[in-house]
Amino acid sequence: MRLKTVEAGAEREAYLPLLLLADDSEQQVRGYMQDGVLYVAEQGGVEVGIVLAIPTGGAEIELKAVAVAPESHNRGIGKQMLALAIPDLNARGYDRIVLGTGNSSIGQIAFYQKAGFRMWKIERDFFSPEKGYPEGLEENGIPLRDMIWFERTN
Repeated sequence: MRLKTVEAGAEREAYLPLLLLADDSEQQVRGYMQDGVLYVAEQGGVEVGIVLAIPTGGAEIELKAVAVAPESHNRGIGKQMLALAIPDLNARGYDRIVLGTGNSSIGQIAFYQKAGFRMWKIERDFFSPEKGYPEGLEENGIPLRDMIWFERTN
């Protein structure tokens, strides 16, 4: 697998479907998809996933989206993407990497902890209609309400 970067501009529009796998609000995604560093994972000439990292100030960067195409799930691609993206972000001067995921995203919560991230804080009532999220979202039978924030420092 290799990661390529895609500069901000019209070319990023092609990655909207992958970005929407990581965030249910198209309004939110369109608001940040042109920011930061967009890594695209290629395996065997096929684009299989993305990581979008957006600087938040100083030596901190947020993983705004980490997504793998559904047909490529359960192959270790997400783990490989982070294993390539994190050292590159560190080389760019980012010593603290943060990310948020939904309280109902049980698989993602485990995934990020296995990747060396630690729970940092909870932002209550994050997933609201005011932020572009539909009412009544749920995952794994759990209402999606709160953002759980993780961090990883070097």
